[in-house]
Amino acid sequence: MNLLRVLWAAAALLLPPTAAWAEGLPALPEPLKLTRMSGVGLVVSDLERSRQFYTEVLGFKVAARVPAQGPAQEYLLGLSGDVRADTLVVIRQGQVPAGATGFGRVIVVAPNARGLAERAAAAGYKPARIVDGTNVVRDPDGYAIELYQRPATR
Repeated sequence: MNLLRVLWAAAALLLPPTAAWAEGLPALPEPLKLTRMSGVGLVVSDLERSRQFYTEVLGFKVAARVPAQGPAQEYLLGLSGDVRADTLVVIRQGQVPAGATGFGRVIVVAPNARGLAERAAAAGYKPARIVDGTNVVRDPDGYAIELYQRPATR
């Protein structure tokens, strides 16, 4: 299934229903309610280069490799390495569909977004600008990764 279709389907589940959608539709029963956002899947042109970016530059951990034996086709990446607990970035080898990198951005929370943006720049992934607070870097295929830094509490 292509990424844009998945994102549109997810948006349809998360956006408030329009009058046309809601008309005659019963309330969502408890067994059908979503429990959490599991992650985002990205098709990448060079799986190992992308794995290296996400693990070595941004600090993700490989939670799973698919298949476990033979050439990798997909990596499940998280912050703890626990597939069941993490919100995952799933990278899968393939041809990046035209326009796929313009879908929006992957947002991660960083305590020092400027420092992480400087690290990405030093690794060859230079952001358009580096500022104190939230920064945006692009992965090897051009997907925008927002390094969100929560404002300091007052």
